[in-house]
Amino acid sequence: MQNLNDRLANYLDKVRALEEANTDLEVKIREWYKKQAPGPDRDYSPYYRTIEELRNKVLVATVDNSNLLLQIDNARLTADDFRTKFESEQALRMSVEADINGLRRVLDELTLSRADLEMQIENLKEELAYLKKNHEEVMRGLLGWWMAGDGS
Repeated sequence: MQNLNDRLANYLDKVRALEEANTDLEVKIREWYKKQAPGPDRDYSPYYRTIEELRNKVLVATVDNSNLLLQIDNARLTADDFRTKFESEQALRMSVEADINGLRRVLDELTLSRADLEMQIENLKEELAYLKKNHEEVMRGLLGWWMAGDGS
């Protein structure tokens, strides 16, 4: 029984020693937290000012970024509009060039027809002059014959 009492006493001594060690550790932990944790007497207002300034900078950067994205979208839309206008103007230009080429062919044909008609006019004028001359000769001959026949 003495042995059990000794063992119980040793056990209780160990329990007391562990409780004391535990209490010491709890005190040390509380002291560490008091030193490390923010206390009510600390002034964080400079940090709040810095945080507010950074938030404002982020907000300004976000607005600037949004404006840039809007400008990029507007530039894309403008480029698309110009591309569409360019393509329609190019198609119109090709159509006008085709019309001009067709009109040039018509002009060439009309120029040839005009030259042909001018040659025909010249030929007809020559023929008319020949016929007038011939008519005058025939008329003189007839007048001479008639005068000669009338006088006989």
